[in-house]
Amino acid sequence: MTKSKLKIVLVDDDKDALERTTSILLKEGYDVHGTLNSPEAIALIKKHHPHLIVTELTMPGVDGIDICIELRKEKELSDIFIVIYTNRSDDYSQIAAFNAGADDYILKSTKDRVFTTRIKALLKTVNNNAIINNKVIIFKELTINHESFFVVKNGEKIVFPRREFELLMVMANDPKKIFTRKEISEKVWGNEILPGNRTIDVHIRHLRQKLGEHYIKTVKGYGYGLHK
Repeated sequence: MTKSKLKIVLVDDDKDALERTTSILLKEGYDVHGTLNSPEAIALIKKHHPHLIVTELTMPGVDGIDICIELRKEKELSDIFIVIYTNRSDDYSQIAAFNAGADDYILKSTKDRVFTTRIKALLKTVNNNAIINNKVIIFKELTINHESFFVVKNGEKIVFPRREFELLMVMANDPKKIFTRKEISEKVWGNEILPGNRTIDVHIRHLRQKLGEHYIKTVKGYGYGLHK
């Protein structure tokens, strides 16, 4: 899959901001669709089924958190990357966004080059899907499907946002190892600067909520791994 075929939907009620972000991403060769109307964003996303969504956090009516929650409830849309792109820099907003299912949180003050680099880092896994296709890991009651970003637990299918799934895959590929926070950051986020100090903790908490408390082990002051 070439970069020119990767689709991005932008949601922002600020016309100038929407046009600017659209211009930035079009220059990178992406297929970009934008909307100022956040209540209609979900319909636009369902129409185009993009690989990634970039949405403002604070909008009247339907805001970025609402969009995250709605998409994560839709099975056919749950594998889409979601990026919050906003001027809100407080910890509360960032934690709320990750709790709602966002994959990244980028401030609008971020330089264009850094912004596009982080977008490329998220979409890299889409381009490299062939590397992990047809590979399955079985761990205790879990069957982890690399290709489709889901886990089957006791016959029940659980779908994860990509970042959560990638974090699980890091641990599942070496279930005897406890990974430091630095190792997890490098393997899941690469060279990106994490948007908050609690980003990894939030993603671990989401995994525990979906899989159960006894699958993931915490070594206080060190990191995380799977329970043997």
